[in-house]
Amino acid sequence: MCDRSDRASNDYAPPIVTATMEPKDFTTYLGLAAIYLLSLNVLLGLLMSARYNPWKRWPHRRINLLKLHNWTAYVALGLAVLHPIPLLLVDEPKFGVVDIVWPISSPQQPVVNTIGAIALYLLAFTVITSIYRADIGRERWKTLHYLTYLIATLFVIHGALTDQHLKNSPIDLLDAEKVGILACGLVILAATIARFRWTARHPKFQPKTASVRLAE
Repeated sequence: MCDRSDRASNDYAPPIVTATMEPKDFTTYLGLAAIYLLSLNVLLGLLMSARYNPWKRWPHRRINLLKLHNWTAYVALGLAVLHPIPLLLVDEPKFGVVDIVWPISSPQQPVVNTIGAIALYLLAFTVITSIYRADIGRERWKTLHYLTYLIATLFVIHGALTDQHLKNSPIDLLDAEKVGILACGLVILAATIARFRWTARHPKFQPKTASVRLAE
């Protein structure tokens, strides 16, 4: 026969713990998605600049790299614009609209946030100039498009140094999110070096005058 203590232990059910997302969590995830997508965009741009042909090479499929490159830029820009908006819903510290648009005096990490804002505005500038590159002229647009490397650098710095918990806690670069952001920066750096080294050695990227002199 069971006593009362046995019945009580049998009737006990552990509490159900539900995870709730706070506004700052949305800010974090939007920022991570923007950085990952921007990294993919830069890598696609490097492939295009090296005249990589996915039909002749891996994955041997007809892939429109230009279209994919453009759309990753558009979506990355949209995510970057949305990224700071949930901060307006955070109770502490309190962010205002001005702190989002120009965070030079934001209640927390004003320098880091300003770096992110500059990266966002440069990204918007790069996307807009790419849309109107026919009117701007290819050579001028190509020079402006090198801002992509600066933008990626600023985004990585902003993401790596941001305190996503908004508690003025020390930056932990071994945090999974920070490791992912830094990995994006390292992949872009390695791919950029590989691209310029490869094009420097490949004959089809050599100036025509140089090839003529060699033939003579």
